[in-house]
Amino acid sequence: MNNKGFTLIEMLITMALVIVVIMITSSAFTSILKSTSRLTASEDSNIEGVVGLEIFRRDLQQAGFGLYDSITNYDSSIAYYTEAAVSPADGLNDNTLASQDIPRALVSFNNISGASDSTSQAGTTFNILNHTDYLGIKATTVGGNKASQKWTYVTYSSSGKAPYVWQNPSENLANDDRAIVISRTFSSLGTVNNTLITPPATPNIYWIANATTTLSSIFNPTNANQINYIYGIRGYDTSTTSDLGMPFNRADYFVARPSNSSKIPSMCAPNSGILYRANINHTDGKLSYMPLIDCVADMQVVFGWDANGNGVIDESSAYDADSAKIAVSTSISTSPEIIKNFMTSPAEVRNKLKYIKVYLMVQEGRKDVGYANSASINVGDTGNLSLTKTYSVADLTTNGWLNYRWKIYRIVVRPKNLTN
Repeated sequence: MNNKGFTLIEMLITMALVIVVIMITSSAFTSILKSTSRLTASEDSNIEGVVGLEIFRRDLQQAGFGLYDSITNYDSSIAYYTEAAVSPADGLNDNTLASQDIPRALVSFNNISGASDSTSQAGTTFNILNHTDYLGIKATTVGGNKASQKWTYVTYSSSGKAPYVWQNPSENLANDDRAIVISRTFSSLGTVNNTLITPPATPNIYWIANATTTLSSIFNPTNANQINYIYGIRGYDTSTTSDLGMPFNRADYFVARPSNSSKIPSMCAPNSGILYRANINHTDGKLSYMPLIDCVADMQVVFGWDANGNGVIDESSAYDADSAKIAVSTSISTSPEIIKNFMTSPAEVRNKLKYIKVYLMVQEGRKDVGYANSASINVGDTGNLSLTKTYSVADLTTNGWLNYRWKIYRIVVRPKNLTN
């Protein structure tokens, strides 16, 4: 019988080999975990970015839908609507323009600095990131409620007629939804005129309820060649006033960092923020914040204009009240003052704006101390960086962004609803 066992030396060698294998395996497993964590964070941000960008793109495509370019019974002595009541959003209101209270489909600030809103949510101030752009979109369909996604029309009848009822009940305005009525006419040249219908006695009470029943003579077409369109703005709310603050809806897009640290992910780089979509409330003019994309460092906006109607596009930066801040493409001859006139005119926005470009600088994954950006980051097209922003390696270091990976999202939208 052989009772021979392992010697102490053999056992020590075996144990040492096992420990070495475990250490190698553990190191590989740790590396895999780190890589998986980075990939997971990257994919999470990719999914979040896709969803947020599609919401943004959809609103841009809807810009101008349901807006009007004239008002019946216009009275310059009264206020037709209030729009935004807080800074900086109130700087983009159109009820202060000397243009018969006609709204612009798109409004913007260029390289805004020192702007914040502390009125909309108790205990939180939203500080807009310095030197980022701010974009406001006006359309009936950007309201974020069921009524704002609906519309219908009514044709002429000498005895009055009910609006058209869609076959799908969910597409019809509900009883007591607040809606506006726009009369659309076409000129012999093919141009379209959209007129907001208002009562002669109270022109600032321009909305209707009960859009499923026969309209009053004020809102009905006056002849067989006329069709009036009814656009839902908001649903009836029994908890507050049902009056409309404005005859359209408005969604503002900007990058801000909330003062309440619990509202921003801890993984986000310092001095970065969140891309917000904020609706202007009809009741008080304050903002309702909806976060879209986390860990955003910058947003830049570029407008493309057909200034002369010849198909040659002039690009400009976003608009600011200070005309000196309007950057214009160096390849064109259009002056900043002319671009400013375009941006302040509802008609020029409708007729000359051909596309909008939006660039977002978004963090990808978490901080990686083993990685450092070695080149500058362009938040815009390399062919015309004067309209947007470039961050040098020194800028990235100053902002605390050097050890983060960044990607640039780019949206290009050609508005299709500026005359609808």
